[in-house]
Parts: sequence; structure tokens; C-alpha cells
Amino acid sequence: MECISSQSWLQKITSEDKVLLINPPIQEVRYAWIRWNQPTDLLILSSKLKNEAGCKVELLDFMLPTESGRVPMRDLAKAKEVRTKNIKTTYKARTYGLPLEEATQQLTSILPNWSPTHIVITTMTTYWFETLRPVISYMKTICPSAQVSIMGAYPVYETDHAMRMNADYLITDYFDTAEYCPDFDVYAGEITKFLHNGRTLLFGGLRLSDNSANAIEQIKSLRRQNIRDFVFFESNIFREDCKPLHELLTMLEKEKLSINLHGLCGLEIRNATEGIYTKMLQAGYRSFFLEYDLDNNELNIDSYRKAYLELVKHNTGRISSGNLAGFIMIGTADDELERLFRHTLNLLEMCGSIIPKPFTPTINSEKYLEVKQMHGLDKLTPHVFPLAVENGITREEYMEFYQHTSFLNEKRLGQSFDFFDNHYCSVALKRSLGKKGMMI
Repeated sequence: MECISSQSWLQKITSEDKVLLINPPIQEVRYAWIRWNQPTDLLILSSKLKNEAGCKVELLDFMLPTESGRVPMRDLAKAKEVRTKNIKTTYKARTYGLPLEEATQQLTSILPNWSPTHIVITTMTTYWFETLRPVISYMKTICPSAQVSIMGAYPVYETDHAMRMNADYLITDYFDTAEYCPDFDVYAGEITKFLHNGRTLLFGGLRLSDNSANAIEQIKSLRRQNIRDFVFFESNIFREDCKPLHELLTMLEKEKLSINLHGLCGLEIRNATEGIYTKMLQAGYRSFFLEYDLDNNELNIDSYRKAYLELVKHNTGRISSGNLAGFIMIGTADDELERLFRHTLNLLEMCGSIIPKPFTPTINSEKYLEVKQMHGLDKLTPHVFPLAVENGITREEYMEFYQHTSFLNEKRLGQSFDFFDNHYCSVALKRSLGKKGMMI
């Protein structure tokens, strides 16, 4: 195994090479993005390889949603365990993604006509490494002449750990891809499409660059594949006083591109400028998931009130039930149950739905290193709440909190209160739980 820089690795690739990019399955207790997953880093690398090396690139995306719109899931016999102060907590683990045997069966059938010379695997996080070993073993068995490389946060920040995975190369820094857009067309290629049993994209994960024309080209590329639903996978699309987003929305209107945009992340509401929500609605936004916004551990009510007024009160009927939601961060070192429950009720009034977002420490931060040393790298997954020992909240209580928010959300998304009778108290409770607005 060799640790290598991205630039040195690129110098090994020629126009004669055939590169297979792999987005592997993951093992998790819970996977929140089961409908929205796209390996943006691999898609951008595909553009870079095609443009700079001129080689052939194909993709095996284990996490590509099925026709139902969901990533495949199956239970494992094993479970995750966390030990704290001699107390063992066990979690049922699942594998998300296309079964390895099914994927390799498809790959084996094309090898006589197309055999990769390089295989590049990445992970979305540093702690989703558990499937890498079996994936690499399969690849080395059926493609013994191919060089296997691991890229992304895992080999960059956890190089020593990644050296256990039996790859040929660990790419220990990030590729410079600033000038490239995701290569969505790779999904439509004959070989990639065959590897996915004829399935292709259901949505487009966009990159909002400073050059709005690039984002428009991404959208046009996906529209040629009849994709209408789009999402930006970025941490703050309201950055720079919303200038990049505003320019994009203006260009969408000018180009008369009719699409559905979904604000699943990056809506840092304190950075929202006047009128940006209305502009987003007009340009095709259909859902708004507002990031958790606090002032000294309490909700930044002014930011939420501004979003509510513009999205709901002044645009009645424009947003369907469940498409306006507020994230609430849970699993932090200073969590307090009373405060979390209070915030869920506040968010329910203003947003209509609540989405718990489990916290995990920033990669390579002091807290990250502390948790890794105490519990192990794989326990950094936020859904096992590794910081619970610090805040005094048990993991069972976090599970109950999940149930609490699900129960409150059901008033919008289901018929969970149909078991109530028509007596006065039942009717009053249903009306109270079903209240959409708030007094401002």
C-alpha cells in the first residue's frame, strides 16, 4: 500500500485507462438521507478525469435509490455496541445500499468487454469504513489487475486506520476540482446503466458555485435526462448575503427552466436576506428545511418569524404539508431534555414539522479525537449519541425523543389521531396538535 498525493495519483492515469468509481454501501444504525444520496465528489472527479486525462470513466453507485425513491436497506446479524462506565448499549445495525453480491454479479458479466485498470472508492465520512474491506476484497477477486485507491475524508484524516483496508493507494489530500461540475452524464452511460440494472438518476445534487452559469449548466445537463428535482448539498447557500443564490434564481427565471428545488440543507436562516424566500418560491423551490438557529441556547425567534411570515403567512397554499420543517440538533455535549422539548414545540408552531439532526464532532476537532479515543472511530456515527455521557441524557431517552418528534410530525403526514373519538376533549386535542400557524 502506498500513501500518495492527489496530484501524484493523477499522473498515473492516462488516456488508455479505464476507471471505475465506487460509492460503497454503508453500515449504520439509522440513515437519514435514504431518499437523497449522490456521490458528488466522485461525479466531480469523473469530470476531472475525463477532461485532464481523457480516460474512460464508469460508476458503480451502491447508494443509488431504486424506482421507489429509496436506498435499499437490509438488517444485519451484528449490532453496534457502546460501553460507557461499564454500561453496554446495543444498537441494531443495518446495511444501506445495493447488496454487494448483486452489484458484483453485474460487474462480472461486463468484464470480458470492459475491465477497469483503476478502481477509486470513497466514503462520505471518516466513520463509514466498515463496508470498504469486503468491497475491496470483491474487487480484487474479480478485477485482480486493477489498482484500488481510496479517496476522501477517510484516508485524509484517518490514514493509519485506512491502511488496514488492503487498497493499493491511499490518496491523502483532496483533488483540486474547483473548476469542474458533477458529471451527471456518467449515469446515462451504457456500462454504468447496466451496472445499476437499468436504473438511473431520480434527482440532481447541485453544486452552487460562485459562477451561476455553471449551476445552470448542471441543471440543463440533468433536464436532458428528464430530471426535474434538484437539491444543493452545501452547508450555507445563503452565504455572501445570498448573492450566489439570488443570481442563480434570476438566471433560472431568465432561462425559463421549470424545475423543483428542495432546500434540504444549507438554509442558515439568520443569513436570509429580505425577499429571498419569495424569490426561491417563484424560481421553483418546493421544500424548505430550516437549519437550527440559536441565540445563547435559545431559538433565534426573529429569524424563524421572518421565514414564517414570508413562506407561510404571505404565500398561503404555496407550500404543501410537510415541506416546511425545522431541524433541531440533538446529541451535543450540552443538551438539556427540557430545552429540546420546548424547542420542538416552538418549531412545530413556526415550521409545522421537526427533523432531529444528530450531532457529530467536526472532523479532527478536539472533541472528535476525544470520542474516537474513548469509543472508537466507528462510534462517531451520530445516531449512537457518543456525547450522551457528557450531558447526562441516556441513549434510550434520545430514542424516546425521536419517537416524540415523529408523533408530533404525524399530524401533518399521516392519520395518527384517527383513534380519537368525537368527544370535546378529543376534538380539542386534535385541533391543538393540528394547529398550523402561530400568533405573531
